Amino acid sequence: MALHRLDSIRVAVPDAARQRSFYEQAGFIAGESGASFGGSDGGQQVQLEEGGFRRLLNVNLLASDTTDISIITSRLTGLGIEPRIVDDTLRAIDPTTRVEFSVRPGVAPALTKLPATVYTGPGRNERINARAGGVSPHVRAPRRLGHIVIGSPDIDSTIRFLVEGLGFKVSDHFPGIIAFLRCSTDHHNVAVVNSEVPQLQHYSWECDDIDHVGHNATALVRSDASRQGWGFGRHFVGSNFFWYLLEPSGSFIEFYSDMDIITDDMEWETKGRTPVGPEHIGHSWGPNMPLEFIIPPDLEAMKSGWAALT
Repeated sequence: MALHRLDSIRVAVPDAARQRSFYEQAGFIAGESGASFGGSDGGQQVQLEEGGFRRLLNVNLLASDTTDISIITSRLTGLGIEPRIVDDTLRAIDPTTRVEFSVRPGVAPALTKLPATVYTGPGRNERINARAGGVSPHVRAPRRLGHIVIGSPDIDSTIRFLVEGLGFKVSDHFPGIIAFLRCSTDHHNVAVVNSEVPQLQHYSWECDDIDHVGHNATALVRSDASRQGWGFGRHFVGSNFFWYLLEPSGSFIEFYSDMDIITDDMEWETKGRTPVGPEHIGHSWGPNMPLEFIIPPDLEAMKSGWAALT
């Protein structure tokens, strides 16, 4: 695969100070400028800007080499989109969401390999005479930005831009509703969901395990119950554990672990993909999806913001 990493995103938020405070409380690692944040393994993967309404401005991707940039340029041109190339970095704007995607050659930071979390089970006593490490509350930085979900008023157009233009692969697809796309071995790095206005619907951070997810999310909800979004649960698509929280800008932030990994396209298509219906779009188990996850509370503010930009 030419693309191999979701590297970072740049977002505009109405109140950058509140956003920074939220990230610090969530255990994120701040950059020197205080305008960027990240996890323990992924580097600075979110850049903040002050804006009149919340908006995803830029998505940065990594490719293998400059040959990939040339191939992507040719594909985008075939779609009627003229990218710009500056210092080996390709920049192209999705006409529907107005998000700028940039692609540059680069190597992803190495992820720290951790020992497997020890669990006990029937006939499998792996932890003896000791309490589980997860019982001790420990809020810490997530590992890395794993995926984002972009709301698009024309979902098919945005999918075409990402798949036929940039070279994403389709992992699962519910036509007209949502498509899960990958540019790495993760089940999805970008998903596109049908939306009245362009938006960063949610963005997701990989954690070590189920306890890491639980500790980080619980700490945020205990200090402010209004942050509770959706979870705890396990998705059917992607298979991951999840817990979503509403962050100050209006987007949902997800802590997750145990995501599906796809290393062989053919094997995934023949063995990995399973028939799914509407009942599985959201989750396999857990609380029901809240209405706010579909209709964001700041929808009117986003509509007004986009109208002012037109």
